[in-house]
Amino acid sequence: MSRTTFRNTVLGIGATAAALALGYFGVQYIGKNNMFTIAAAVGGAGAISYVLQKPAQPKAPTTDPEPQPTPVKTQRRRNKS
Repeated sequence: MSRTTFRNTVLGIGATAAALALGYFGVQYIGKNNMFTIAAAVGGAGAISYVLQKPAQPKAPTTDPEPQPTPVKTQRRRNKS
């Protein structure tokens, strides 16, 4: 396991434990409905942040499209029997 993978794993587990503890104690002190409101606000902020950070797609240059080659019709030779 590389050092970066180990560090990310430890940070992920720590962040999960912190989120669970914050949720548990938050419900104890400020109530269930307030915690649902806070969770919805944080989720909405995350969604907005995701949408705003998406890189803009560069527009393709507007040039005349190249003409498509026309298919050449071929005739089949018949076998004389």
